[in-house]
Amino acid sequence: MNIIEQIDKEQMAAITAKRVIPDFSPGDTVKVMVRVAEEADTSAKAKGKAAKKDVPKVTYRLQAYEGVVIARDGKGIQESFTVRKISYGEGVERVFPVYSPFIADIEVVRRGRVRRAKLYYLRGRRGKSARILERSDARAKRLNAAFKGFKRPKGSPDDLTKISKIDKDMDAQLRKLNVLRFDQIAAFSDDDIANLDDVLQLKGRIEKEDWIGEARRLMSEAAAAEVPAEEAKS
Repeated sequence: MNIIEQIDKEQMAAITAKRVIPDFSPGDTVKVMVRVAEEADTSAKAKGKAAKKDVPKVTYRLQAYEGVVIARDGKGIQESFTVRKISYGEGVERVFPVYSPFIADIEVVRRGRVRRAKLYYLRGRRGKSARILERSDARAKRLNAAFKGFKRPKGSPDDLTKISKIDKDMDAQLRKLNVLRFDQIAAFSDDDIANLDDVLQLKGRIEKEDWIGEARRLMSEAAAAEVPAEEAKS
């Protein structure tokens, strides 16, 4: 392995540690959540003060782009996919790098049944002729039924490595599935434990190592530490 391949693998691992890349192919309808940078006006003039030095502040918002995957090209960190949608009667296409840091999430909405790897013929079709039948075979059902992670919780994430048996690698895998807080682990149901056990191949670690009990202990310790601070303010 040369140095370029090693750097590519490190970059791919860094992206997959933050988000799950689902299994999708041409013909599937996907929803891509794209991070869009916006420059906020934080100048002193905008605030009604004497202008000294304007420092632009960049904020990010998520923008959904939903359409049909008509092609996948390249491999490794250079892999990309093309998504086509109809907007106000006009066909619009965007090419997304699979491992782009500006993609927050990729969700497969519908799996299509096609016989080609490139669906460029859709560019010349409208209405019913552009429709793609939905896949209903065993593989599609298995992919649709696969556990894709939890809904991202509100609030700042906790340091899950405070749970004694969770190391940095396991913390990164849990974050990919949106397990970010102690209260999530404390409220795990039997189905949640089974799903995580299957996806991460934990072999019963959650119950053996008592992640739920440790998460509840850490929550109670944090709550007890907040009480004296509130009493001091009063």
